[in-house]
Amino acid sequence: MYGGGVILVLTLVVGIVFWSIVYSAPTCSDGVRNGEEKGVDCGGACQRICTSDALNPIVLWSKVFNISGDVYSLVAYVENPNINSKNRRAKYQFQVYDTDNKLITVRDGETSIPKNRKFAIFETGVILKNSKPKLVNFQFTAFSPWEKDTQSEPDVSVTYGAISSSTSPSLSGTVTNNSLQDIPQLELTVFALDSKENVLGASRTFIDNLYKRTSQDFVFTWQKAFEGNISVINVFYRSP
Repeated sequence: MYGGGVILVLTLVVGIVFWSIVYSAPTCSDGVRNGEEKGVDCGGACQRICTSDALNPIVLWSKVFNISGDVYSLVAYVENPNINSKNRRAKYQFQVYDTDNKLITVRDGETSIPKNRKFAIFETGVILKNSKPKLVNFQFTAFSPWEKDTQSEPDVSVTYGAISSSTSPSLSGTVTNNSLQDIPQLELTVFALDSKENVLGASRTFIDNLYKRTSQDFVFTWQKAFEGNISVINVFYRSP
C-alpha cells in the first residue's frame, strides 16, 4: 500500500511537470485550430473572422469621370454588408474599356474596408490620350483576414450648401467632430446627382487632425461644368 501510494504520487508529479513543459495554451496565432476556434486562428475568441463567415463587399457601381482634357478619375461605390467586421488591406482592380468595348488600361490598388458602410474608392490622375473611355469594371482581387470591429463610430456631422453653378463648380461646407476622441484623419466624398440619380460628378478630400469638439471647413472643386443639372448632393465620410 505504501509503495503504491509513493508510485502514485511520483506519477502525478512527473505528469504535472511533463504537462507544464509540453502543453501550451491555445492562441490565435499558433497556426493550429484549437480551443474555441472555428478555423485555423479564426473565429471563436479570435480577432480574425473565418473567411466563410464574412460576406463579400457589394459593388454598387463604377464609373469614369473626365476631369480635364485627357485626365480622368475612376470611382467605385461599394458597400460592406458585414455589420461588425472590417478589412485592413483589400486589393482591387479597375478595368477601363473604350467605346468599342476594348480594354484601354488597368489600374490596381489597395484600400481598407470599414464595417457596415457604403464608401467610395478613387483612382485619380488617369491619363488616356488615344482612346475615349466608355465604361469601367471594378473588382476586388484579394483580401487580408477579416477582423472583428465592435468599436462605436465617432459622432461626426457634416453641413454644406449648394454647388455653385459656374464653369468651375465648387461646394463648401463644415465637418464637426462631436465625439470625445480625436480623429487623426477623415475622408470626405461627394457625389453630385441629377434628378434621375445619375452621378454626374464625384470628388474627395481629406481632413487631418479633427480634434474632439471642433470643426473644420472643406471645399470641393471641379475644373469644368457638369453635363446636366444637379438635383441631389450626397456628402459622406469614413476613417481611412
